[in-house]
Order: sequence, then structure tokens, then C-alpha cells
Amino acid sequence: MTDFADRIIIITGGASGIGAAAAKLAAARGARIVVADLQTGLGTEVASAVDGRFMRHDVSDPNSWSELLAQVIAEIGSPCGLVSAAGIKSNGTVADAPDVEAFQKTVAVNQQGILLGLQTFGRYMCERKRGAIVNVASATGMPPAVSQDIGYVSTKWAVRGISRTAARQFAPHGVRVNTVLPGLVQTPMIAASFEANPDQVAHVEASIPMRRLAQPEEIAQAICFLLSDQASYAAGAELVIDGGLVA
Repeated sequence: MTDFADRIIIITGGASGIGAAAAKLAAARGARIVVADLQTGLGTEVASAVDGRFMRHDVSDPNSWSELLAQVIAEIGSPCGLVSAAGIKSNGTVADAPDVEAFQKTVAVNQQGILLGLQTFGRYMCERKRGAIVNVASATGMPPAVSQDIGYVSTKWAVRGISRTAARQFAPHGVRVNTVLPGLVQTPMIAASFEANPDQVAHVEASIPMRRLAQPEEIAQAICFLLSDQASYAAGAELVIDGGLVA
């Protein structure tokens, strides 16, 4: 399938996990990929594997977004797709949440990063009356609460609201904004959590109706569907891919 032929798609958080899987699948469908991430080594590897470009990028920094857009336009061409997959965890409950600075860092990456991406690339796409944006939220941003991480959960709830608001505002300009809400996925971030509590793996898998974690490639399929013309009438959609976790 080459339905993404010559489309320039930017993927934040593309150095690993869901972002890397989305980069590889979109490239296989013909897209020209820009991996935007702070992880230079891994990001360069992914970009090389998909015959794309790596650009160092901090999603929490407005200037970094402006520079990214300018560099993409100058060196590659006009972008028509954005996948905002960058995210971090904060690991704290409401009662023992990390200090304010740590909480604000989670907000800056997970929530502000989504908004800045919409403002920067969304405005550009709206001017050209063409584009698709997919934001990666989380099934933890839906009831019932399946995570105790207040920073992560609250920001993923926020991603839903930001995305739906942008979807209504951008749709008249030919730009579609949709959201993917993964459940527990076998990514480096999840693996790091399990390293500290290896006995948790069986318990977590047992809590999922499908009795397993998702693979990043399964989430990438949903992302690429929402980027594609097959989803041409989807705007403001929330696609939950969680093995039945919040059903």
C-alpha cells in the first residue's frame, strides 16, 4: 500500500515505542518521515531505517516548534501530517504527587506539547486547507481510572479536550484532528515501570480482557488509519485501542 506516497509526516516521540512504530508503518506506505525527538541516537536510527530525517525537537518549547516547521519546509517540503506521540510519566498519586516542578514538566510535555503542535502545524495546514493531525492520548484518560499517576492521567484527559476543541475549529479549513487512546503498550516507558516491579506484569495482564499488552505496531495501525484518506470524514474521533481495558 502506497497511499501516503510523497506525504511529509512529522512524528514527535518518533525515536521509540508507538512513535517509532508509526514512523515505520507510514514510511512503508510511502510517506516521507521526519522523526522529531530529543533522543538523538535512537531518533537517528529510526529515521535512517525509514529513509527519513531526524530533527532534534523539544515538544515543550514553543521556539522548538517554530524552528521544526521552518526546517521541514526549507529542507523537505510542505508537511501534511503530524503525529504527536511524545510523552512522559510522573509516577505519583494525588496524595504523594511529585513536587510542583516535576508535575509541571509532565504538563509541559504531555499537554502543552500537544497544544503547541496544533498551534504551529495546525495553523500552517489550515492556511493550505489540507492536513491530518493525530494526537496520542491514553485510555487512562477515560473512566474508569486505571492508573494512579496523577500527572500522566490528568494530562491525557487534557489531550482529549484540546484535540476535540481543535477538531471543531480546524475542520472548516480542511484539517482533521483525531486522537488515539492506547491502553497498556509494550514500550520502553512501560518496560521501565515493570523493571522496578517485575511481579506486576502478570497482575496487569490479568486486568486486561485480552490478557496481554498491546504491541506498538497495533497502535501504529490506528494512527495511520486516522492519517489516511480512509478516515476522510473523521474529525474529533477518539479511537480506543486497549484490549477492552476500559470497556
